[in-house]
Amino acid sequence: MGAPGAFVDDDDVYLAYRLRWPRPRRGAEVVVARGDGEHFRPIWRATREQLRSASIERCAILRSGGSWRLYVSYVDEADARWRIDVLEARAPDAFDVRSRRPALTADMAGAVAVKDPWLRFHQGRWLMFVSYGALPGDAAGLHASGDALSTGLVKSETGLATSEDGLRWTWVGKALAASDNGWDAFTARLTTVLRARDGWLGFYDGSAGLEENYEERCGLARSADLVRWERLGGGPHVGAAGGPGTVRYVECVQTRRGPRFFFEYTLPDGSHELRTAVAL
Repeated sequence: MGAPGAFVDDDDVYLAYRLRWPRPRRGAEVVVARGDGEHFRPIWRATREQLRSASIERCAILRSGGSWRLYVSYVDEADARWRIDVLEARAPDAFDVRSRRPALTADMAGAVAVKDPWLRFHQGRWLMFVSYGALPGDAAGLHASGDALSTGLVKSETGLATSEDGLRWTWVGKALAASDNGWDAFTARLTTVLRARDGWLGFYDGSAGLEENYEERCGLARSADLVRWERLGGGPHVGAAGGPGTVRYVECVQTRRGPRFFFEYTLPDGSHELRTAVAL
């Protein structure tokens, strides 16, 4: 369980998370739950079979005016590439997967894959940060497994798309690159941001290589404008450096009690659970 996306509506916190099983089943369900930040009740769910997909990954939920939106990242059965679709509904328990439409595809980004959306409305437009892989010179064999970002043939980095209405998106390009070497030389996936005194503080998942594909570690980055990012030195900064205690897919929302974090946490037996904490 993990890969959380959250949204606060008055006193209610809505959480979209992924249930995953070991291969070959992989990301099997996306669940929407409503709660107070600590206790949640599932109100909607969809399976990978309903999406006709090999796997579901991180999703994002939000309300825009009178419309609820769920941005779902999943493997397209047509070409085995990660993509992001949007579902709209009048209520957060009324999504219909049959009504989904493309939000951002690999072709739109000129990439091998796009997934794991995180959205923020800022200065009159929507920003969507995604995990993506730039097209390599030789793409042979990239999509045979249905997960190009776990082949070791392409890095998983953070890209940015923008939109005026949250439905029609324009690709901007790379926002946070993997390092040239070190613990985040293979993966640099921005997962959430917080307002800081001198700009923005971002949490990102990093890994040194393919062997850490499901056990990324969490680092910190900063930005003055939400568009251009630079990592803070050292790291990883949050959770254990590897093995049990690893933290990834950090999400943060503002509540009446202050910032509330959700994150995926590795247990001693290797399984992952979804945890929450409040910043006091």
